[in-house]
Amino acid sequence: MDRSANLDLPFILPSQAQKHVTHNEALSLLDAVVQLSVRTRGLSTPPTAPAEGDRYIAAQAASGVWAGHDGEIAAYSAGGWTLVAPQPGWLAYVEDEQCLLVHDGADWSPVIDNAINPASLVGVNTVADAGNRLAVKSDAVLMSHDDVTPGSGDMRLALNKNTAANTASLTFQTGWSGRAEFGLAGDDDWHVKVSPDGATWKEALVADRHDGRLAVQGLRSLPAGGAPASSILFTPGGDGTVSIYRTDTPSGQNPRTATIDSIAADIITLSAPVADTIFGLIMGGVSQARIWNTSRSPDSHSAWVKARPSSSQLEVSDAAHLAGWLPGDTIQLGDPLTVTPNRCITLDISPMLVNLFGAAFPQTGIIIKANIAGGADGDSLSITPSGIGGSFVGAAARPSSAGVAIMPCTDPSPISSSNLVRLRESYSGEAGIRLISVLAVTG
Repeated sequence: MDRSANLDLPFILPSQAQKHVTHNEALSLLDAVVQLSVRTRGLSTPPTAPAEGDRYIAAQAASGVWAGHDGEIAAYSAGGWTLVAPQPGWLAYVEDEQCLLVHDGADWSPVIDNAINPASLVGVNTVADAGNRLAVKSDAVLMSHDDVTPGSGDMRLALNKNTAANTASLTFQTGWSGRAEFGLAGDDDWHVKVSPDGATWKEALVADRHDGRLAVQGLRSLPAGGAPASSILFTPGGDGTVSIYRTDTPSGQNPRTATIDSIAADIITLSAPVADTIFGLIMGGVSQARIWNTSRSPDSHSAWVKARPSSSQLEVSDAAHLAGWLPGDTIQLGDPLTVTPNRCITLDISPMLVNLFGAAFPQTGIIIKANIAGGADGDSLSITPSGIGGSFVGAAARPSSAGVAIMPCTDPSPISSSNLVRLRESYSGEAGIRLISVLAVTG
């Protein structure tokens, strides 16, 4: 055997003359193929002015002295070209492409294919990890439609989550602390949220997945100069939709009281069928009225009535509010004077806001119509944002009875995102039907 098995290098034979020729040929071949780095693989014709030691991979349809040597290594040395056929597993670095090729016995191909599928971690200018399997550190990221294949011309980014209770969203951060987020956050409605510190988040906008209705926090726009402006949102509907206060049973002015017979979970059963004087039947689903247990500490034991199941029963919004309440205790509709001066009934109108606009929000005011049926001349209904003297707005008065009024809402509700509404009844004796219905809210 006079040639090596892998690189086909010539051996020096016994008693061979001119041994240095054979030795130098072997060194030249080693110099050509060991630590192989070629200038390019894009030439099919030898370059006109190659430098000593330049190496190439001859392209397809090679011509000139490279003819018939497609894909072979062409090394320039001592004024001539040496063509070497690569073997399976040989590696070559292509300088103009900055890529590493491997020969499979038939052709050259990249060691790392352009299609990395799948790759467990990909980091661009940074290190990816198990929590962020794709990590990119860059001043900008570009995603474009496929104009190479080409594709459809569309460009869509899909974020898929497991269940409705999971989250698929985009979060925007400052110093790695969240400031804004939008997407499907905890359900399948579309949410826009903001945060001042990355810990406390406020819903700014929610689009209902079923009908596209928007719930806008604050419902506020900013006109020229940056001064806040309120939007008027009309409230179409009648009793059972917009009547935040209605009592049909003749009774005297607030405060009005009743005695507890029993309590079961969130239901208070009264000792007499006087529930209508505390909470009107059609107020359920429109508003909630605050009641107080005056047998306990009268300015700390309160609950919110949300429905009247029967003429002798009241349903509250949270059974926990009834802790410590007992049969025989007296409940009162109307705040203690230590809570709201000037004798007020306090209402939370969030059920109406949710029903009409999709979410409760801190309305800045209400436009209402009011009426009193029965009673005596001089009887009146008035509304107030705070119960403080001078803040009351007349809503209805006898003998003219019906009226329209506008009132600001300034005090946040303790049980919802809305602002409270307060009213006061002033009757010399008993009045019959009296109501307050909302025509519009301002946000």
